[in-house]
Amino acid sequence: MKKICYGLLSFLFIGLASCTKEDTRSSLEGRIDVRVSTDQSLADAESRASEDVAPEINDFALAIESADGKISNSWDSFGKFQPVSVPVGTYLVTASYGDANAEGFDALSYLGSTTVEVGKDETAEASVTCTINKARVVLSYTDDFKSYFSSYSAYVSSSKGNKITYAADETRGAYFVPGNLELFLEVTRQGVSQKVTLNPKNFTAEVKHEYRLTMDVDASTASLKIVFNDNPSSEQNVDINISDEALNAPAPEFTAYGFTSGNAIEVVEGSTVSNKLEAYLNAASGLAKCELITVSEALKAQGWPESVDLMNLTTEQSQKMTELGLNTKGLGTNHDKIALVDFKNVLPHLYCTSDGDDVHTFTLRATDILTKVSEDLVLKVSTRNNGFAVTLPEYVSYGSTTMTADLTLEGDPALIKFYYIYLGVYQEFTAENVDIQPGTEENKYKVTFTYPEPLVDTENGVKFKAQYGAKTIEGTFKVEDPELTLSLKNGDADVWATKAYLQVVASAKSRASRTISSSTVEIQYKDGEEWKTWPNQSYDSGTGLFLLSGMGEGASETQGVSYTLRAVYKRAGEASSFSQELSLTTEPKSQVGNAGFEDWHTESHSFNVSADFFGNPHYRDWYLPWNENEADIWWAVNSKKTMLSECTAANLDFKVFPTVSWSSSNKSSGEKSIQIATIATGAWAIPTGGSVTSRAGEIWIGTANDSGDHASEGHSFVSRPNSLSFWYQYSPVDSETFYMKIELKAEDGTVIASNEIASGAAEAVGTTITLPFEYSENKKVSSIYMVFKSSTQDSPGYNSQVTMEIAGKDQTSHIGSVLRIDDIKLNYE
Repeated sequence: MKKICYGLLSFLFIGLASCTKEDTRSSLEGRIDVRVSTDQSLADAESRASEDVAPEINDFALAIESADGKISNSWDSFGKFQPVSVPVGTYLVTASYGDANAEGFDALSYLGSTTVEVGKDETAEASVTCTINKARVVLSYTDDFKSYFSSYSAYVSSSKGNKITYAADETRGAYFVPGNLELFLEVTRQGVSQKVTLNPKNFTAEVKHEYRLTMDVDASTASLKIVFNDNPSSEQNVDINISDEALNAPAPEFTAYGFTSGNAIEVVEGSTVSNKLEAYLNAASGLAKCELITVSEALKAQGWPESVDLMNLTTEQSQKMTELGLNTKGLGTNHDKIALVDFKNVLPHLYCTSDGDDVHTFTLRATDILTKVSEDLVLKVSTRNNGFAVTLPEYVSYGSTTMTADLTLEGDPALIKFYYIYLGVYQEFTAENVDIQPGTEENKYKVTFTYPEPLVDTENGVKFKAQYGAKTIEGTFKVEDPELTLSLKNGDADVWATKAYLQVVASAKSRASRTISSSTVEIQYKDGEEWKTWPNQSYDSGTGLFLLSGMGEGASETQGVSYTLRAVYKRAGEASSFSQELSLTTEPKSQVGNAGFEDWHTESHSFNVSADFFGNPHYRDWYLPWNENEADIWWAVNSKKTMLSECTAANLDFKVFPTVSWSSSNKSSGEKSIQIATIATGAWAIPTGGSVTSRAGEIWIGTANDSGDHASEGHSFVSRPNSLSFWYQYSPVDSETFYMKIELKAEDGTVIASNEIASGAAEAVGTTITLPFEYSENKKVSSIYMVFKSSTQDSPGYNSQVTMEIAGKDQTSHIGSVLRIDDIKLNYE
């Protein structure tokens, strides 16, 4: 049956002023007529005279909106229409009745809409047919059902969380929002069972459909039959065992650990409980379903489903709930009768969605294979707002490397993750760069962040992010734009041991009136409380940098010298503006370890002699250029190449002999120099030579393995010298030459400075040589490598039975070219 009512509707867009009688109507207007009708039909519906009465049309609400959304109006009653004009265009006309989200016996609602085009000086007719926008569910019971059970009732739970109860004598249909519905029966069989709750049927209700469920019992088979829409062959029908044994079987039961069902536990958001927070499930007849219904705006925002069967999760649902801390056992593919649901690690993901506290509810309901239903177990968690807040400064000084913010948190601030932007991507601050200090008030802190580079972006500001649990705070603070800024264009790479390169920039607002040059800008340093002009400064217009030389006076091998500097802009010789202060520390004037080769210790090399009947080991001293138990070792030697592990008896110095030792008689200063010799040894060596292999002696900065090969090359180093000096003495065999090389490397392994002596000539007396460095890249040094070899030959020559001083005493072996090194020095201008 349809009802039709007519009305005339026109309206003006919101904000249009009232027209006086003298107002002229716009030439681009038309009108809208509206006709509303109702269609009460439902698919599969049975005629019910008592439910055929449609609402009065005047009780319908009406809304009209232009396609662009700029014009809209609404009326709560169709009877209140007043004819008005409308601008030409497309309009959506919607009529409705009742609450579209309500569910229950009195929750009937209608909805309908149509689109109309309004032309100039025309009347457009909008015909809106409203249909029932819900599903109707009717329950009934056969006489056999009524006689089998002494008492009975039913309720239907919807996916919206509503529970509509049907009394035993209820004949009306209840209305539900389309979605998943669950049917529950509460039945008692006299003299056989207590009240039992069954969940015999779940189904998906579609809009504008009626579902009639008839409850019937076949006593001969002790089965419950549910017939859909009077159709015995419907695929929706169910057949369930309701024998006395089945009715008396225990229903699934939950046991709570760490909470009481329905009673709220309180935690500070972002934290969890110290003990268990678990639900143990026992279903003696076997599990069929375990529902979890969640009411939590915080979890919903993070992708947690509102209602799921934990035994039939999708891959996406399982991954998300696991990610958010839920842990289950016994609910997977191989489920049986017992299961466990652990909520403890979910709690840190609960947060307050407003300034107040929030309540999060988790309802568990289990169904066994007999369709028996457990009592609901309700975990209620009240999260107390932790007050997490970060207040950033409005500005920081140009070139600053630190920023201090105010933090509020009821919780552990060490669990907060802080982020800064680097190359357009958020990077997490390391713990070393975050200093958290408690404030004078409870839960208040001062947090100082150290940035990897100076803050200089005066246009875009600096982005910042903090995360605590599921809460994220993002913000931006600005960098001051002073009239004059002093900075290191390339960061610390512009600061050397004796000089520094500085960049002076005028701000955008003052750039036109300020030209940077050596005549307009000078660099000053702070001496106590007095500012003085740096005496050695120059300006390169090509690079735009000031060079300060003559720095580093008083620097040591491990410590540079700190300075506080500023730039001064001058007009007519007088200071007119100043930059911010810039603090820097020069590189130390570092040297290599044991540079004079005064530190040594002797170790014993163990080897076997084949003719020794008793197999006793033999020992030979060898010499290492560092003190015993030295923690920081710089130099390595290749002596193990000529110190065999096994040889024949007799003439052992011709078979086991080190390539590297020290000399007290040939040196530059101090008591010793290092002596690097070519040695020839062999297992069958004799004093007259033969059956030997010669090896050039070698030392290098790094480490050696047990075979005398390079295990590593280089040692950490932080300074950039301008040259290397060392004393050497070289006695070659057969006009051989020695080899030497030095490399300074950046952190990424790039060689930024090097020099070498590819063919070092003989030097009988000893002399000092200096090798300059040219730096190819403007990077900081991270390591240094140096190597010396007694010969450049692959098979160097040697002389038999040579006697010379080895570590303070004369020793004899087959010895070739000998290179002595002393007083290595790195020079800093």
